[in-house]
Amino acid sequence: MGRYFLRFSYIGTHYRGLQKNTVSSLCDINDLDTVQGALECALSTLVPKCINYPKLITSSRTDIGVHALHSSAHVDLFNRYDAIYNPTEVIKTVNRYFAKCDHDIRLLEVTPVTNDFHARFLAKSRTYIYRFMVPKDYNDLRIPIVEKSKCYLVRSKTFDIEKLKRATQLFMGKKDFQTFSGKVHTDIPVKYVRKLNRLTVEKNQSLMPFDPLSERFDFWNIIISAQSFLYKQVRRIVAALLGVATDQVTERDVTIMLQVPGRHNWLTTLQIAPAYGLYLADIEYCQTELEKYIINVKESSYSKTVVSVNEDEVQLNMKI
Repeated sequence: MGRYFLRFSYIGTHYRGLQKNTVSSLCDINDLDTVQGALECALSTLVPKCINYPKLITSSRTDIGVHALHSSAHVDLFNRYDAIYNPTEVIKTVNRYFAKCDHDIRLLEVTPVTNDFHARFLAKSRTYIYRFMVPKDYNDLRIPIVEKSKCYLVRSKTFDIEKLKRATQLFMGKKDFQTFSGKVHTDIPVKYVRKLNRLTVEKNQSLMPFDPLSERFDFWNIIISAQSFLYKQVRRIVAALLGVATDQVTERDVTIMLQVPGRHNWLTTLQIAPAYGLYLADIEYCQTELEKYIINVKESSYSKTVVSVNEDEVQLNMKI
């Protein structure tokens, strides 16, 4: 027993995405340019020290610059005492490391689970939010500073939110999204037929509504959820929706891209929506199913010891 279910959040501006691309163990330890690498490095500072390298298995992937409000993963952590790490102390230690090293990552939850738990395979759906803003005056270029790298500015004299809302219906139901996927290098066959659970548009507000400049813009969220997504699928869907709303393309153009799938059918007049407007909002699990894997340390029958993480000493503070 040494597996833990993690929930965490991050601002992706300064990271090369969530998942590491390196292979060697040396690069694994020093790969702080990815969220996964930074998390693993933070977990390696736990006391008592892990006798294994804390390799994360993430439930989802995000590209360079994409943010996450709630992401998840699992990790195996073993120590020489064969004991369970105190979840509260793990959160404190890891977040202290992030603050000290100026990482834009925060660990939110740590839950001991059984060894057959898998964060990716048990996830039921993923929800993304894409934030964008439209100036009320086309010539107004004074953008609220807090929205820099957090929200996409759409400048168009013809922007029509009603067209965007109608266009969302084109993507509902089972569709072949090959036209809306980025190229990936893999030997595993890719399943391009996916089904969206939700695709809606909602009025939003600035991250700092007290800034007078925020009153000069209309803020919107595009909310999209599905069991899983293809590479760059969300950003390409957003690009198509914004393209319809700004008269760059028509609903018929989007329908053709869906009905005749293929990367060569992507309309080059559309610019893929930038990563910084995208947020991984949540990874959904069935709570009833999740509880089957959670270890309640107070009621556990395992002959283990819970250890509190302390920078100066190891406190064996609870028998279970």
